[in-house]
Amino acid sequence: MERITRKDSAGAWSIPEEQAEAAAIRLAAFEDAYERLMARQQEIVTRMEALKAQGKQKTAQFRELFGEKLMNQNTLTLWETYGVK
Repeated sequence: MERITRKDSAGAWSIPEEQAEAAAIRLAAFEDAYERLMARQQEIVTRMEALKAQGKQKTAQFRELFGEKLMNQNTLTLWETYGVK
């Protein structure tokens, strides 16, 4: 990935004017991905709760959902480490 933002000697970030549209497109794509990941996490929780209510915590489906939930949470934690919330 080619970096769009630039950091100056004072530590401030900027976007070159000729890259403003590209930066906006990339930010929008990221925001879409973030929203989708958050929605997927809620879908997983809902499905896991339904399986749990049926006593199916040891099924392959439950374990796959649990694994996906952990991977998604790891991604969200990584993003939060860099200030993305």
